[in-house]
Amino acid sequence: MKARALAVLVTIGGVGMALPSLGAESEVSYRVRNGAVDESTYLGWRTFHSACHGCHGVDATGTEVAPNLVERVRDMSLAQFTAKVLSSYRIVLPASEARGDDSTALREQFLEEVRRRESGQIVMPAWEGDDRAEPYLIDLYRYLRARGDGALGPGEPRQVAE
Repeated sequence: MKARALAVLVTIGGVGMALPSLGAESEVSYRVRNGAVDESTYLGWRTFHSACHGCHGVDATGTEVAPNLVERVRDMSLAQFTAKVLSSYRIVLPASEARGDDSTALREQFLEEVRRRESGQIVMPAWEGDDRAEPYLIDLYRYLRARGDGALGPGEPRQVAE
C-alpha cells in the first residue's frame, strides 16, 4: 500500500552522459539575423514566456526567486542544460517502474522515455502539469543560449521569414 502511495524520486547525477541522442551542438545552434530569429529560437522565447518568466524574470535575467539564466546558460551545452533542468527538480515515476538490476541503465532509459513523454513526470514549480514547456527543451535552450551569447537582446524577437 505504501509503495503504491509513494512515487520514487530519481536523483540524476551526471545526466549529461545519458543524453547523447540530443545531438551535437551544431544541431542545436540558433540563428539570429538583424535581430530576427529562426522558428525554434522564437518558440524557445514563447516557451520561456509561457512557463519560466514568472520565476526567472521577463528577459531571463533572474529574480529573487530564481537565477539569471542569461548568465547561467552561456557556457552550457544542450546536454548540460537538459541535465540541469531535469535534475534540478524531481523526476517522478511510479514505483512499479523503478525496479531493475542496473540503476544506470534504468536511469538512462527513463530519461529517454521522459524526453519522449512516454513515462514519468517532471515536477517543476512553473511546469507542474504544464505541457507548454517540457516538449520544447531544445527551443528553450536555443533562446537562452542566444541571449547568453549576446546575439539576442531582451524583448520579443522577430521571426526570420523562412
